[in-house]
Amino acid sequence: MSIIKPLPDAGAAEASLAQRFGTAFVYYLPSILVILGLLVLWQVVVMALGVKEYILPTPLAALRALANPNYKWTANLLATLYAVLGAFALSAVLGVLLAIVIVWNDLLLRTVMPVLILFNTLPKIALAPLFVVWMGYGIWPNIVIGTTIAFFPMVVNTAVGLASAEPEMLDLVRTLKAGRWQVLKKIRIPNAVPYIFVGLKLNATMSVIGALVGEFVASEKGLGSLIITSGVTMETAPIFASLTLISALGLVLYGLVVAVEHIVAPWANREGTTN
Repeated sequence: MSIIKPLPDAGAAEASLAQRFGTAFVYYLPSILVILGLLVLWQVVVMALGVKEYILPTPLAALRALANPNYKWTANLLATLYAVLGAFALSAVLGVLLAIVIVWNDLLLRTVMPVLILFNTLPKIALAPLFVVWMGYGIWPNIVIGTTIAFFPMVVNTAVGLASAEPEMLDLVRTLKAGRWQVLKKIRIPNAVPYIFVGLKLNATMSVIGALVGEFVASEKGLGSLIITSGVTMETAPIFASLTLISALGLVLYGLVVAVEHIVAPWANREGTTN
């Protein structure tokens, strides 16, 4: 019997990848058709009723605004992208670390969790001017504001996953004299992986919202700042164009999280976890 394993067929791998894309396209085709249909309906209704562009622009007007270099789309999009990615990464790391702190023992749970709940009840947009005073204008206030909005769902979902490990498994490893760190590393964290990805999915959308809120208050560039400026000058076409880019940014980040989930934890989607 030969012990030499055949090399993987590159053609088969490409065919499998193409099949996955085809399956995903078919799955999301109804949603794509609905969106396209709504855009066509929007265009037709606005043109038929003769609605002024400053009240409600057509989708084509928004596309024309995207082609207008005066709005500095590349610079504004990159500014928002940096803020979103910074808020996403920081809230993900802080969320996991705080969740570990919460489940480490009951005293920490009773101490930290009420503080987090109290902080989460505060209106974050009211904190934004404070971050501007402390940090000045720039990207860091936007990242911090985005983090304060996005990290709480990450904490809760991760903590639930860490705390929901099977009691029988925990009793077993404890009888084997496993330390608290070993229990966390070998039992709790693997059990929490599906919950962590649920938190990351929420984080992907909340980070976009948080960064945008930060740009409304504490930024001189970015898509949020462009929306505020366009609102003052009653230019609604660039507002809708900015909203389109922001939505696309959130969808791409969410899709990347889903893709990583399928690679790192393909069983997670079959766990039945809900947020």
